[in-house]
Amino acid sequence: LRLLARSWLLPPAGPLLLALLGLLLARRRPALGTTLGVAGVGVLLAMSLPVVSDAVQRRVEVYPPLDPSQPVEAGAVVVLAGGVRSGPAPGAPDEPSAITLERLAHGVEVARRTGLPLLLSGGTVVRGRAEAETMQAAARRYFGVEARWLETRSRTTGENAAYSAALLEDAGIGRIVLVTSAAHMRRSVAQFEARDLDVVPAPIGGSRNAYDGWSDWLPSASTFHRTSMALHEIVGTWLTAPRAAASAVR
Repeated sequence: LRLLARSWLLPPAGPLLLALLGLLLARRRPALGTTLGVAGVGVLLAMSLPVVSDAVQRRVEVYPPLDPSQPVEAGAVVVLAGGVRSGPAPGAPDEPSAITLERLAHGVEVARRTGLPLLLSGGTVVRGRAEAETMQAAARRYFGVEARWLETRSRTTGENAAYSAALLEDAGIGRIVLVTSAAHMRRSVAQFEARDLDVVPAPIGGSRNAYDGWSDWLPSASTFHRTSMALHEIVGTWLTAPRAAASAVR
């Protein structure tokens, strides 16, 4: 249900459905139909503009990169999965998505620099192999390292935190370095802190553009994707914040 709601209500499907509704209403209620159609198309256009995308991303990319010159006091590096893709040939195992591989590479770098063990977190969202297992295979193949812990049951960020916290509690670890995408970090920190873990954020992939002036108003597909991801995080933070707060109280 969560996946279906996200797919159909958030962009691009949400604004497209709004524009389609306007088209269907245009004959019987021209004013309303035109308004809905223009609103739907206008939202899609605005989301593809860097000037709009940057404003949205500033709401979620609130943590700076981890300073490599500063010592880190923690017990483990936790890396959150961000999806997988099908293998390159029929029957081949899944591969980490680009987002997951970016997080994994950063997590391995942090682990090597700090000497801390790795925990990879990610279960099976729809079907197939757990994302943490796919990350482990990639860590061995591409980086020559192996995580100490695999958390393979989670399907959401809240479950990432809950199941990872259980593994870390058994190991006597209460402070972690958390690795995930810059846009995903705010929501992730809230969920892990709600599980009584001290978190050192180590975000990767901050995506604010480097444009300025008139180029801020040039639409692009990549900018639209960044805006969509940021909006997803804003909605996700809003929906999960009460549950995270309740967990912290308990």
